[in-house]
Amino acid sequence: MPWRFTSDVDVYAGRAWGLLAADPAQHTVALTVIESARAGRRWSGAPMLFGWYDDGGQVRGAVSMTPPYELLLATVPADALPALVAVLRAEHGALPGVTGAAAAVERFAGAWTAGTALLATVALRLRLYRLAALRPPEPPPAGAARPAAEADLATAVRWMAAFEAEAGVPRTDVEATVRERLGDGRLWLWEDATGTPLSFAARTAPAAGVARIAPVYTPPEHRRRGYGAAVTAACTADALRRGASHVVLFTDRANPTANAIYRRLGFRPIGEYRVTRFAGER
Repeated sequence: MPWRFTSDVDVYAGRAWGLLAADPAQHTVALTVIESARAGRRWSGAPMLFGWYDDGGQVRGAVSMTPPYELLLATVPADALPALVAVLRAEHGALPGVTGAAAAVERFAGAWTAGTALLATVALRLRLYRLAALRPPEPPPAGAARPAAEADLATAVRWMAAFEAEAGVPRTDVEATVRERLGDGRLWLWEDATGTPLSFAARTAPAAGVARIAPVYTPPEHRRRGYGAAVTAACTADALRRGASHVVLFTDRANPTANAIYRRLGFRPIGEYRVTRFAGER
């Protein structure tokens, strides 16, 4: 089969990095997965899976799965999809779901559930934005931005867990995520005049030059006052100052307020993505 699989992220990176880095904004998640796994990050105790499509020596496709997350279709040519479904069914068993560009996810979900009792449910419809030119809120809300410090760990962990619960994404070791972003100044807070945190924005380390804002969270009692937009702008500006070539972020298409806010900050849509989950018996 032209699809090859490994649990070794370095082997996968050696084959798929060039394909993914050719369009690093669209492949931001796949590239971040590689860099994070290379740095020793694990999202659960389950084994990871990495695959690439070798077409006569040319790599044309790449997928990965880092439990508890769904199978990530980084890039899957339409002609390579039947072989991917076949080898995953034969060698790797059940899948919790699939994520990636909307059209690819729809094709995969149809093929994966065909002839089975599985149900495919769209869990999230996402839009990917890339920064064109940053336009911070003017005037800004009361308060100021600053990078989070060790003393903010408990607050950031609590807010990160609340974000996962509200967003409906798989639960992870949020403390590890917070420590990783806090450790080199990639988690920013918006605080009031007394130093009380009101909102936070974090970002991934640059991968192929692209940093991704992930996530942004404001507790319910502080929402609709502009804090999330302001701290996102501050976190984005810091990424650019520190050498990121591009800054991207995902939004939930079902949240028109967030989509409008990020457009006002200077982000422009570049793609539609989807998370689909599977339930039932094969």
